[in-house]
Amino acid sequence: MDSEDIDQIACDCLVIGGGPAGSVSSSIVAEAGYDVVMIERATHPRPHVGESLMPATNEVIQRLQVKDRIADLNFLRKVGVQFVNAAGKASKPFFFRKHDDSDESETWHVDRAKLDHCLFDNAAEKGVRTMEAVRFLQMDTLDTGKHSVTVSINGQKRVINPRVVIDASGQQSVLANHFKIKQLEERRKNISIWTYYESANNSFSDEAITIIAKTAEANGWFWLIPVGNKTLSVGLVGEVDRIHSSGSNNEERFNHFVDQNEFVRNYLDSLELTRSDDFIAAKDFSYKASQPAGDGWVLAGDALGFIDPVYSTGVLLALKTGELAGDAVVECLEANDFSQSKLGAWYPQYQEKVSLLRQLVDLFYDRDFSFGEFIAANPDYSYQLADLLMGRVFGRDDTDFFERVSGWKNSQLS
Repeated sequence: MDSEDIDQIACDCLVIGGGPAGSVSSSIVAEAGYDVVMIERATHPRPHVGESLMPATNEVIQRLQVKDRIADLNFLRKVGVQFVNAAGKASKPFFFRKHDDSDESETWHVDRAKLDHCLFDNAAEKGVRTMEAVRFLQMDTLDTGKHSVTVSINGQKRVINPRVVIDASGQQSVLANHFKIKQLEERRKNISIWTYYESANNSFSDEAITIIAKTAEANGWFWLIPVGNKTLSVGLVGEVDRIHSSGSNNEERFNHFVDQNEFVRNYLDSLELTRSDDFIAAKDFSYKASQPAGDGWVLAGDALGFIDPVYSTGVLLALKTGELAGDAVVECLEANDFSQSKLGAWYPQYQEKVSLLRQLVDLFYDRDFSFGEFIAANPDYSYQLADLLMGRVFGRDDTDFFERVSGWKNSQLS
């Protein structure tokens, strides 16, 4: 079929992906008065992992003016986080309000299907032309900085001709794969397996914490996240080879490491929980695109990069890159300049801040480092650590936290 025979859709901006990043960027561009089409391959509400938000997400949520709508979904309040070491010793819970006694220091444990649907509907209400069950097929370059995107809608091919494209396709990374710029990080290749448990009683209060429990056997960790008064999300993250070698299927693998982890096993037994869902597995390979933008296109969310989810950074980085990419596209539309340099001008400063979160992940996996011991020896740095754990790195002053950590580690060795 020739392109002349295929229905054509023209717009100012095409957003590929209807998750948090795509919904934020499309909302921002539409609010500026531009014609935006957002395509999503699934149909909302769609199941998705990533139920624990960081307090810093509130900054973008406030800009979108959707805080009240999210509150109406009656998610449990996330008030803190607790870490359990590989020996089963639990730290004192870190409560966000002890660092900053304000509403903005707390956030939610969420049902991602409901949260993503809420943000998607908000974009539609702002004038975005939302389209679901749409498959991306290919992107063709017409002239410098101009592209056409072929999609499948109900089995029929259609061509979308935007002035600029935002790829927020998640780990599918359609444009990063198209341009061959997706780069895996060699040092950490993990897999996650998760499921849900139900309680006969309201085991979880309206204010709950995230529990992160290390597992030396998998060289990884478990998450224990209440996503409802009776529902607990439980996930295992660890090295692919170790987890695959522990059983022939996901259930065997998951249960193998639960049985070896006394803290997690006792926690589940004490609440008398019953598994209520299948076991789901996904790769948690850390990666990033070698460039954030090109002439006529820009990346956002997991399409741009993904870091280990131990601190629940996924939604935060999706919202933030969606905001930054959306603002960049508005500037480019106003200037009629869709150059790589202009579309990606925000990235160097963003990458500098994200590197702080990557370093925080590295410290979590460092078997020779203890946050508790470091803060006991360096109490003046507790506030900087708190900001990092809350995701408060954007728009903040530079931190010397990691320089201090490095100096302290060297002093321990001498």
